[in-house]
Amino acid sequence: MPLAPPRWLLKAKDPELFDQEYRKQLAALDARQVAEELGPNAILLCWESFNVRCHRRLVAEWLEEKLGIVVPELLHERSESIPYSEQPSKWDGNPKSATQLPMTF
Repeated sequence: MPLAPPRWLLKAKDPELFDQEYRKQLAALDARQVAEELGPNAILLCWESFNVRCHRRLVAEWLEEKLGIVVPELLHERSESIPYSEQPSKWDGNPKSATQLPMTF
């Protein structure tokens, strides 16, 4: 699936580099086609905790922007999700957040 960040980027430990490069990766994709391939009951999974910067929220915001949909976090209201750009990075120290949860789509 073209949504997976490349291994080198995941190991970079640089939130700004990740943001810049992963957004380029998403920009090269057709959001509608990605959504169709994922299907209406897709769940985006990641190891990061809720409201800790990860590609899961970045993909969700990309899909929301491109398709005009809402991608909630499982067991959370969408309004509880901090925008990706404001979320702490796991490399920023020890961010406090809830347990990790997948997103429904």
